[in-house]
Amino acid sequence: MSRVAVRCQNVSKRFGQTPAVNGINLELTEGSFLALLGPSGCGKTTLLRLIAGLETPDHGTIEVDGKFVSAPGLFVPPEKRRVGIVFQDYALFPHLSVADNIAYGLARSADRRARVEEMLSLVGMRNFQKRMPHELSGGEQQRVAIARALAPAPEVLLLDEPFSNLDADLRSRIRNEVKDILAYARATVIFVTHDQEEALFMGDRVGVMNRGQLEQFDRPEAIFHTPATPFVAQFVGTADFLSGKIENGSVATEVGKLPIYDHLPSGMTVKAMIRPDYLDINPAADGLGEIIDRVFQGMHYLYRVRLPSGATIRSLQHHTRDYPVGERVSFHMNSDHAVTCFESAKSNGDGMVGIVRDEDKNNNQ
Repeated sequence: MSRVAVRCQNVSKRFGQTPAVNGINLELTEGSFLALLGPSGCGKTTLLRLIAGLETPDHGTIEVDGKFVSAPGLFVPPEKRRVGIVFQDYALFPHLSVADNIAYGLARSADRRARVEEMLSLVGMRNFQKRMPHELSGGEQQRVAIARALAPAPEVLLLDEPFSNLDADLRSRIRNEVKDILAYARATVIFVTHDQEEALFMGDRVGVMNRGQLEQFDRPEAIFHTPATPFVAQFVGTADFLSGKIENGSVATEVGKLPIYDHLPSGMTVKAMIRPDYLDINPAADGLGEIIDRVFQGMHYLYRVRLPSGATIRSLQHHTRDYPVGERVSFHMNSDHAVTCFESAKSNGDGMVGIVRDEDKNNNQ
């Protein structure tokens, strides 16, 4: 059984009257890569800082490698937690060379230089050891920052939006390199981002945060295809919702009966989540839908289609399926998909509440 590297139990933190983190329960096994995803102000960076020891929780406990580092009456300072952290700006010492930056956190010993050489090789920077930070590109500075954080062999490595200062092309290339480096190092990583594509690519687990709470903690595929709440559905990917009623294992909507993931009781009124690739559209004079907008995306067109009820849904089609605005279309469910449903609830601000599954209960323990 895998060893638990990080455990947070009922962790909360307020700044004044504002709850930044509220009752977080999280468990991460050794060698895992967790991407913490959420909008600005959701509490993800605060949670990272609580694990690092840069903030003190108001409630709850935090363990690193099976040892309490934050608990009532106990606070282990950051330098004694065996936690490495890479900040957004990398925070390299401008007056130290690449090699000296990496060596900074290491005890003076006979194998110190060997450890620096090992880290330089790991991040592909052996020919840069004498360079100064200002002589490096943004991607090179990031690799040095990661090497410095990994050099003391921390139990967990924390990355706070490390790609935010890079342009789009470099960002894509560097994140691939970083993922390979950390996988080779077998590091346990918690990575903070507000970029959903980045989270799904980097994490073998994704935690989606909203208003200080962890709304879902699961595999990237489960986060995308079976979101636990309407917020997760809309924040991770593109989602539209159609009103429907459960009928014998499917949901009846105005575009037809659609297969569903969960077994739900017949007669339940729900909102069915529709991703743009779930439904194909085809020109039909008597079709239910009318194309009201389209966006050319190179390999695809993204169509927005209005239904008789006034609701709109989006459909992603291959670029060869070139239909004009105003075209009437019919719908066909992609056979590879089933839909996730959310129970309709008038008391909820968005008219929906998540349907709690057994696996959701387990994943959020």
